Amino acid sequence: MKHTAISLIVTLMINTVSVFSGTDLKDSPPNIVFVFVDDMGWGDAGCYGNRMIKTPNLDRMAKEGILFTNFTVASPVCSPSRVGVMTGQFPSRHGFHGHLASLEINQRRGMPNFLDPGVETLTKILKKAGYATGHFGKWHMGGPQDKGAPPPSDYGIDVSGTVLSTGPGYKKDGDSRAHSSYRIMQHTLDFIEANAERPFFINCWIIDPHSVLRPSEEQLADYPELESPAQGFTSAPQVYSAVITDIDRQVGRLLEKLEKLGIAENTLVVFSSDNGPAPIWGRDTFHSGTGSVGPLRGCKASLYEGGIRVPFIAWWPGNVPSGRVDDRTVISGVDLLPTFCGLSGVELSEDLDLDGQDMSPAFMGNSVQRIKPLMWEYRFGPWGRYIQIPPMLAMRDGDWKLLINPDGSRIELYNLKKNPCEVDNLANENPEIVKKMSEELLKWHLSLPGKEFIPENAGSSDYPWPNEK
Repeated sequence: MKHTAISLIVTLMINTVSVFSGTDLKDSPPNIVFVFVDDMGWGDAGCYGNRMIKTPNLDRMAKEGILFTNFTVASPVCSPSRVGVMTGQFPSRHGFHGHLASLEINQRRGMPNFLDPGVETLTKILKKAGYATGHFGKWHMGGPQDKGAPPPSDYGIDVSGTVLSTGPGYKKDGDSRAHSSYRIMQHTLDFIEANAERPFFINCWIIDPHSVLRPSEEQLADYPELESPAQGFTSAPQVYSAVITDIDRQVGRLLEKLEKLGIAENTLVVFSSDNGPAPIWGRDTFHSGTGSVGPLRGCKASLYEGGIRVPFIAWWPGNVPSGRVDDRTVISGVDLLPTFCGLSGVELSEDLDLDGQDMSPAFMGNSVQRIKPLMWEYRFGPWGRYIQIPPMLAMRDGDWKLLINPDGSRIELYNLKKNPCEVDNLANENPEIVKKMSEELLKWHLSLPGKEFIPENAGSSDYPWPNEK
């Protein structure tokens, strides 16, 4: 069996391998907890090959579940990435071409101030199917509510609470950023306790490791060896590692609670990130921007793989096979709505016009062939050095990934199976593939709203440094 360089890294990290012949889903629909962190890199966990950062609970999830190497989100920044999860559609279709900011900046970019509450969402669908629905942590699809954002009930959310963030159910917990992950997880655990006797779905959307990071002295103490040579000063690796390990600690609390309540075997836990890590030379990240993309190219705000390919682990004892690395299934954030519904036995109307597809067989240990191509558009503020600044549009179809600007400039074509690092541009050698994919991608781009708001020089290597908050 051949392995890519990426799959070899993660396979070596998972020592427990079991043969899985497939099991029937339980009669009762599964609980689902989706842990979605903010700006964590593909290579930040031990199970993805990281030798510095301690992530024993994520490593346990990988040992006892499935680790996917080809999961990508719908955008390299937070707001549209989250819209893709909630709607099952490419976020640009809803006018989310970048992250939500101030009302003035949103208007200048031709973007809405919040996700249209009339859109069908994952939480609405599962709530109609009898699920208790909770959302805790970051939102960033609109808000705060005093500026006109709809209430959580409009999105099908029964109970919500956010910490140091804006959105449905905004409230202040009175603790520092250092303990935000703990507080978000505590909301999640309280909701589980209250709904343990019925099916529940939870978005546990942790704010970290988004900058600015402020780990506590206790958290920093996990990495004394990374302290700066200047006594008393922390280093960027120490700050970032401490925050990732604290996130991992909260995941451990979640797994422990499910086991204590006796509902682990009927609960699917999925862990992922909304986009790749911010660079150390980015705004507010000079003290902490050491997130790893492994062998990939790019970072947050880049359509290269390092900006959109992120960790993705599924854990469901007795259902999801243990110790499996899936390096074949190409799965996306827009697939989560149909996949979670498929695993829950919820039938979806074709009227939803989803861009995602049901990947539930992959969660049962059977690799799935993707039948729908993936599309990306990112218009604003690529970060980092030249090698991380991509064209404005991207498309993946099978093993091929095309990047191009709307005017046809900067054509790049990569075979991601052979070259996941995206350094070997094969556009000149494959004109027919370029022609077919570019026609489809540019046609999709023309269907999107707000093209008159595309910034000058977007998608060029001399695009200005992003200075909008």
